[in-house]
Amino acid sequence: MKRVLAAIVGCGAISGVYLKSIQQNFTSIEVVACSDLSEERMKKTAERYQVRAMSWQEILKEPSIEMILNLTGPSVHYPLSKQAMEHGKHVYSEKMMAVDYQDGKRLCMLADQYGVRFGCAPDTFLGGGIQTARYVADHGLAGRILSGVISLTRDYRVFGENLPHLYQRGGSVLYDMGGYYFTAACSILGNVKRVSAFGKKTEEAHRVLRAGSPLYGQELAVEEENVAAAILEFEDQTLVTVHFNSGTILNESFHLEFYGEKGILRLGDPNTFGGRVTLEKAQNEPTAFPFTHGFQKESRGLGAAEMAWAIRNGRPHRAGKEMALHVLEIIHGIFISMKTQRIYEMETTFERPEPLPDGFIGEGFWEAEEESALI
Repeated sequence: MKRVLAAIVGCGAISGVYLKSIQQNFTSIEVVACSDLSEERMKKTAERYQVRAMSWQEILKEPSIEMILNLTGPSVHYPLSKQAMEHGKHVYSEKMMAVDYQDGKRLCMLADQYGVRFGCAPDTFLGGGIQTARYVADHGLAGRILSGVISLTRDYRVFGENLPHLYQRGGSVLYDMGGYYFTAACSILGNVKRVSAFGKKTEEAHRVLRAGSPLYGQELAVEEENVAAAILEFEDQTLVTVHFNSGTILNESFHLEFYGEKGILRLGDPNTFGGRVTLEKAQNEPTAFPFTHGFQKESRGLGAAEMAWAIRNGRPHRAGKEMALHVLEIIHGIFISMKTQRIYEMETTFERPEPLPDGFIGEGFWEAEEESALI
């Protein structure tokens, strides 16, 4: 198969994770160029990963580059993805596709208008952990799912001093981490129908006290609620309790659990690809369920690689814009519900992406090649 040639825009920390993973794990896509506002950072990335350092305009005009991996900050996802589509490029965006829900809708319409593919992270739902959880759910091993719990705690008082966008609109814990949890839940349960939420800020502004930081002593406005509690009602009437708190201690805790008529399904960290899945049946101890799928190690770029295979083979890609927009609307709905103190009615819908075929685990000569599951 002829590889899809791609360029990365945004050479921050996550770009190295993508480049290393794509170069080691996938044959369907080849990153040939990178671009960044910082010329120094761009050149270092290009040299380290043996790709071309190019300006954004050069990338847009280069006909051989078919796909853009938009790894910039959330606030510029929309304008850069828009420009790429207008130049006939397929786009795979880091999460979220946009800070504003209406901008997300515009991007999806633009992709249709220009006849290009639009994919979006997170792609961890294609990893061995969440695909195994979906296998358990789809095969009825926990029975009909009735309810669930999503919970995450972090300390953005620490993280935000290194990454100040975490205090800004579109960078708060719901945007930064909610996508992993809501994408996992939607890939298993389908569409959300209604959202009801409460939230608060633990501080209106954060004073940076990190020694050596260029921001030391500055007060940074906390633009969004950093503690959220919500209920999601899915189309099948599954009720999922949601809790996010980025104002507590640094020791991260998470829960992603679904409670069925015949069992309790617990997932590992959805910010990873190989989170262990456990199934608890009546009168039994929880049991670690065997992995049914590969991609259990770091596989950032998996969604883009799968999209490349889909482009070449003329089929829908799995990390598609419809589910990503639905997840963005869930977060939008949570904030709207907080502010209006009313239930938010969802307007978007999506078709659950097909699960990856099971059994493709391993990469050795005598093992099933994991990338073969993407064909």
